[in-house]
Amino acid sequence: MSILYAGGLWTVFLITALAMGYVWALNLPRRVHKLLSGAAIAVIALSQFLPESHMFRIRVFEGLHWWFWAIMIAIPVLTYALLLRWIKQKAEARNDP
Repeated sequence: MSILYAGGLWTVFLITALAMGYVWALNLPRRVHKLLSGAAIAVIALSQFLPESHMFRIRVFEGLHWWFWAIMIAIPVLTYALLLRWIKQKAEARNDP
């Protein structure tokens, strides 16, 4: 139990993925997927209200910190790619007879 207690963000992802696998295998309704996703997001958000010395809170924050910087780097790259795609579509539309 101490591994799950101190596991952090990857533990939440692993448990959620395992539960999603069971939902898929049992062919449960689509709303169960949404409920599980909401529960995982709630666990991540509520973990930040634990005391600052709590190991689970620290590990989740470390994981969120990594994802924050990964997303901050990806946003300009993806924006540039979408802009180039849009320009290409406009250029091809002008050249079509």
